[in-house]
Parts: sequence; C-alpha cells; structure tokens
Amino acid sequence: MNIEQARLLCLEKPHTSEDMPFGDDLVAFRVVGKIFACLPLEKPNLLVLKCNPEEFDDLLAQHSSIAQAYHWHKKHWIEIQLDGEDITDSLVKGLIGKAYDIVVSKLTKKLRAELGL
Repeated sequence: MNIEQARLLCLEKPHTSEDMPFGDDLVAFRVVGKIFACLPLEKPNLLVLKCNPEEFDDLLAQHSSIAQAYHWHKKHWIEIQLDGEDITDSLVKGLIGKAYDIVVSKLTKKLRAELGL
C-alpha cells in the first residue's frame, strides 16, 4: 500500500475531512474535527493512526513495522511502515477503520445520531 491508497481509505470514512493543521508536511484526517489519522509527507511510507490502548502492546509485538508514533501520545497512537514486510493492505484498512471508530465512539450520542453514525 502507498500513501495515496491510505489517504483514499481515510477519506472513504463518513464525514471525514483532511487538512494540514501543523504545517505543510503533515496531512491530518478528521471526523467531526477530531483527528484519527495522519500522513507525515516527509516520510512517504508512514501512516500514523489512533490506537486502542488495549491493543497497543499486541500490535507492536506482532508487527515489526508498527511502532509507537514518534511525538504522539504513548499507547494512543501508532505509526505503520506501509511498505513493511509484515503489513498487508487488509491490516492497514482494518486499523484505519478502528482508528475512525475510536474517535466516533467519543462523540456524543446525539451527534452520532444526527450524523447517522
């Protein structure tokens, strides 16, 4: 998978927007203003995703191409080497979905209902 494919997977999620809030070298993907994924453009094979803290240690143990995201909150953000030998497209797609779902789960019930989420 490449960054354009990862970008398109993020944008497929309902009510997702993209922007560059931290400068020209980082694209952030948001659902209702809350970030669930980022693509650091200076590292074109890297994807940063929100992570469930309960799954954090297992993901790092099972995949050498997944690490704690540099400069992000420990146990809540992971970085994935998209071209890593142990990374499949289906794994990336699933982790993007989980990152999105984590953020959606934190929205109010009223807002989720209004958005049909």
